[in-house]
Amino acid sequence: MATQNRVPRPVTKRGFASSPWLASAAWLADAVFETDLRGNFTAFGDARFLGFEARQLLGTAIDSLFGFSGYLAGIIAGLPAAGGQWQGQLTLRRADAEPHPYRLALALRAGRLLTQTAVTGLLINLEAGANTQPDATRRSASAALLCPDTGLWLLASFAEQAARRFDRLDVEGRPGTLILLGFGEAEAVFHTPIAISIAEEMREIIRPTDLLGRITPVVIALWCDGMDHLTGAERATRLCKYLPSATPGQSLLSLGLATRWPGSADDPEVLLTRAMAALHTAEVITARDNTASWHVWQSHHKV
Repeated sequence: MATQNRVPRPVTKRGFASSPWLASAAWLADAVFETDLRGNFTAFGDARFLGFEARQLLGTAIDSLFGFSGYLAGIIAGLPAAGGQWQGQLTLRRADAEPHPYRLALALRAGRLLTQTAVTGLLINLEAGANTQPDATRRSASAALLCPDTGLWLLASFAEQAARRFDRLDVEGRPGTLILLGFGEAEAVFHTPIAISIAEEMREIIRPTDLLGRITPVVIALWCDGMDHLTGAERATRLCKYLPSATPGQSLLSLGLATRWPGSADDPEVLLTRAMAALHTAEVITARDNTASWHVWQSHHKV
């Protein structure tokens, strides 16, 4: 049983380099993981994975754990043709042997040379309801509405506030865009000072209708009513140029964007999953180019 102060501790197979994405995404989902291109587990976002001891699963085929007989391996093999990303719903058996419905998101992970080297995965338990964190401890820890350091909405309250706008946007026929600003590459001692600096700067430049949240220790979220992916990309470009100089140590930032179109029925879970996938791609580009970068989630696949 986790304690209230417990934070996710990624587990990685010897010889494999995991992404900072793991530690960030572990706060947003019930389970996050990475596999090689054949579908064998190489890393997990925390020491336990759906009730299993994560370290004991390293090297195990994802299909053998869930008894899918090559189903997920086939999806992984088809990722390049599917735009590098896939989302769907399926039933998985946890360590307690009970079946549970999950939303699974898979995305190719590029190395520093942008060659595809691994697959990242994110699981959200659909029984737990939208806007919950991975386990009872983290849900309890996020019960407060606001981050005490920045004054921004925490994950559950941010998602709830954003979701309240969706019906009106659908009626008005307008999109909305979620922008995630990640700084997981910075040393842990700088995470809170960076978050405070970003919060202060963003309050000065965002519109009154925009919504800000600190949804993980290293991710600031911005929801923008009426903004499509093109306008979102323009804003992300400006933020990449302006924000690093306003943060402690001129920290490198990565931005991931996902747009919700009117009538799409996309909920906050879907948008967070897509934006986190885009953030991960941006992190790869940031590390390669040593400069703040952004990426917009795009896929032809429909959940």
